[in-house]
Amino acid sequence: MPDTSETKYGKIELVVMDLTGLISVPTWDSYVYALVIIEISCRYPVEHLLKLKEEARDAVRDVVAILEYQSRLKVKIL
Repeated sequence: MPDTSETKYGKIELVVMDLTGLISVPTWDSYVYALVIIEISCRYPVEHLLKLKEEARDAVRDVVAILEYQSRLKVKIL
């Protein structure tokens, strides 16, 4: 069994993301990628469905901007 990290992160200190796709069965609106972004200290998740992989950059930028605005802090590790 893998070890779990005991590292404690402050608010908005670490944000992780995962882009998955091509999903074999698209949604009704033709989305075939899923982007999941998690702010680690409170485990706040944000999910986006995407039609193109190229949309991920803009989605990440928007989510980070929202997190920074709401917390009035800057993301340290992405």
